[in-house]
Amino acid sequence: MRAQNDTSRAERVLSEREVLNEFDEIIKGEYEIINNYEDENGLYILEARTTDEAGDTVQYNYIRMGSYPEGSSTETVIDIVFFIGDMPVGGHPIKKYKEGVWVPEVD
Repeated sequence: MRAQNDTSRAERVLSEREVLNEFDEIIKGEYEIINNYEDENGLYILEARTTDEAGDTVQYNYIRMGSYPEGSSTETVIDIVFFIGDMPVGGHPIKKYKEGVWVPEVD
C-alpha cells in the first residue's frame, strides 16, 4: 500500500483582497490598515483599526497559520482587539478559516 501525500492539509494562502473583503463584511464603517506583512508565500498578517460608537479603538487582526517574527498562530484567524485609550484591554477570535471557508466563532 502506498503512503498518501498530506497535501490536502496544506492551507491555501489568501490574497490581501480576499482578507479585505472579509474585513469589509465584519467592520461597519471606515477603517485604516495599520500593518501588512508578506513573505515568499504571500500575505500573513493584516491589521486594521477603526473606532466604535463610544469612540474607542477597535483593531482587527488577520494572521495566516504559521510562525512569523511578529507572532504565530496554529490557525488562520481574524481576531478583534478592544482598546481603552492606547491600551489593549481584551479580544477574541471572530472568524477562523477552515476547509476553504470563513467560519464565525461563537462566544
